[in-house]
Amino acid sequence: MKKKNFTIASFLLLCVLSITIVINSINMDVKVSTFPFAFAHNFPPNNYAKLIAFMDQFQMESNLVKGNLINNDTTLAQKHANEANSIFYWDLLVEIVKQDKEVGDELKISIGDLRNLTSSFSNTTYTTVLEKQQALQRVDQITKNINTNIEKIITNTASLEQSEDANFLNMMTGFFSNLINGGQDAKNSNDGSIHPIRFAELLDSVLRNYGDAYAVSFDMTDMTNMAMTNDSSSKMNHNMMNMSNSRVPDEGNIEPIKNMANYQSATGSANKLRDLFNKELKPIITSKNDTSNLSNNLENGIVHLINSIKERAAPMEIMTIVHSQIHPSLVEAFDLQILSTS
Repeated sequence: MKKKNFTIASFLLLCVLSITIVINSINMDVKVSTFPFAFAHNFPPNNYAKLIAFMDQFQMESNLVKGNLINNDTTLAQKHANEANSIFYWDLLVEIVKQDKEVGDELKISIGDLRNLTSSFSNTTYTTVLEKQQALQRVDQITKNINTNIEKIITNTASLEQSEDANFLNMMTGFFSNLINGGQDAKNSNDGSIHPIRFAELLDSVLRNYGDAYAVSFDMTDMTNMAMTNDSSSKMNHNMMNMSNSRVPDEGNIEPIKNMANYQSATGSANKLRDLFNKELKPIITSKNDTSNLSNNLENGIVHLINSIKERAAPMEIMTIVHSQIHPSLVEAFDLQILSTS
């Protein structure tokens, strides 16, 4: 009996030591930087948050189709329909079908119909206003169906993430992590929500699309590129450091947009950020009874970003708003970890 108890005790000790080694190994690579804004804002990866951010982009691209068709810009409408199709098949289909095959099949039909209808606008001359209006109503029905199904999957995905966080292994890992680290990392839980990381992923989408809109030669999601100086040998610098305060597009102070579809996508993603803040993030901050104006700071940063994109500000100005205003507020409001790039 004593030998059996010794064996069990030894096994438990081995488990504790193994978990300790794993956690210490993780802590060597993932830590909260003492000076987090000295590096790029690399947040801990969360597959669920990334998946939902792709769903946000899929919705946004689908919704941009109708607006362009109303404005008789079939070329841009087709670009957004094709981008929605690409996001769906490359980033979403497999995971959606795993969760709900029926929804996955419905979305396949919807995105196919959306692309076909968009193409028909290019190839068909509508003889009456009524015919065109009926076609637009069909596009509207399709996008509403897409939005409804995606919202359903977003809700399911958030529930799956919460269930995973609640399983025994995560509870045990969290227990030993707090035991070993003295509870220092206990607050880095994203407040039990994946939405702050979802927000950060979508914010990266804004930066990528805005950079593509102006064909910049650097990664706008990497804040270390903000240290760039004006290089007279490269037009890609967009004359960012010499911009005047006036940002009216037609006054010639800003280079023209190179890719309008990407500019519209950046605008759509930025507007989605405001919706996500109001629906998901603000209630979490409010529930903390926070009195440090973190909610206002974050909201002001989002509004500043939306207005600056609308005014077609220089890419460097957009980067500054994101990395110096929005990211710090997001990190502080939700106690997010930063992965050091040093």
